[in-house]
Amino acid sequence: MEIQTDGPISCRTNTSLNPHSLQISSLQDTPELLGFLRNSSDPPHRHKRSVNTAESYSSKILNCSNISCLRIMCMVGRLNRGQSAVVKIRSRLWAHTFLQRRNDPYILNSTVSFMVISVPYRIQPSTLPQHRTSMGTFVLWGTPDVSFAVPLWVIILAILLGLLVLAMLTLAMWKVHKWK
Repeated sequence: MEIQTDGPISCRTNTSLNPHSLQISSLQDTPELLGFLRNSSDPPHRHKRSVNTAESYSSKILNCSNISCLRIMCMVGRLNRGQSAVVKIRSRLWAHTFLQRRNDPYILNSTVSFMVISVPYRIQPSTLPQHRTSMGTFVLWGTPDVSFAVPLWVIILAILLGLLVLAMLTLAMWKVHKWK
């Protein structure tokens, strides 16, 4: 896991980010992702999920109530007009985590929240902004297609071609034997 920040912000976690000392890949952001992150003129689009799909996974939702979670807490310093604080989190999903369970599909829930604890104004607002949202990531197991099934027409064609070659060889041998 990797956490990058931009602006007057510092983050800490409740556990080590890389307990096994794995090397972080040097993947760069794709132009598509950079364009998406920079494009603030279009409002975000949300697609409504099918009720049947969500219901089928309802017993297999992984969140902080049933698995160990990583908590990241960030403190933002004073923001001037037009200034922003950005937290970018990049992580990989370990297959070993899910091999401890059956190879069933899961929904991995991530929750993001913010809470303003103070503002630098003489007159304080009656309520300070706060918000919480969750998003689910479908974890679907894909198994490689290891069945190297040959179509029936290929087998029949190979048999017919083999019989044709055998007939031609038999005919050639018979002609050679007949001339002697």
